[in-house]
Amino acid sequence: MADTSLTAPTAPVPAAERGRTVIADKVVERVASIATSEIEAVIDTRTGWTKLIRKGLPHAEAVVAGGTSKITVEVAATWPTPLDRVAAQVREHVTRQVADLTGVTVTRVDVTVADVVHLEAADARVQ
Repeated sequence: MADTSLTAPTAPVPAAERGRTVIADKVVERVASIATSEIEAVIDTRTGWTKLIRKGLPHAEAVVAGGTSKITVEVAATWPTPLDRVAAQVREHVTRQVADLTGVTVTRVDVTVADVVHLEAADARVQ
């Protein structure tokens, strides 16, 4: 004979525990780029329309997989600033900001200093 005993119904899973959250690579790239530009010795080389299409420096690329991310950042730094110090500041700030704002764990941040800008020379060219 078949078992006809009833089992107690289970409580529904709370809405906050259902579904999943996906953080796109482009979102991590944007957060990393903004975080990079917050470093005092990093220069934003984008002007006018290049800001709209996000060309120039700083530039970030990210690969997100399984809640972790590897990030590559290219920057222009001010002259004269110790470049290893700039890279360390960028690495630390990007790691913290991406983790705090996206919940993604950053496993690696590679920083390339692609340009060095002498502020006095840059100001003279603009004027």
